[in-house]
Amino acid sequence: PHIEMEDMVAAGMAPVDVIRAATANGAAYMRLEDRGIISAGKRADFIVLDANPLDDITNTRRIRAVYLAGVAVSN
Repeated sequence: PHIEMEDMVAAGMAPVDVIRAATANGAAYMRLEDRGIISAGKRADFIVLDANPLDDITNTRRIRAVYLAGVAVSN
């Protein structure tokens, strides 16, 4: 997924649009109504990064923590 997101930016998409395509739009396409955005009542699957992917999409590789259903996943 990281390479594909980098390719999307290289093709001209803004990083914010790439992240939206990979999260909210992807979940909507798959009809996963309980995920895709962070909001009350949603599943709360998310990652915490060490750097802002809006500054550089390759920062999506700098993962500090992973949460599934609001629970931290240990390494």
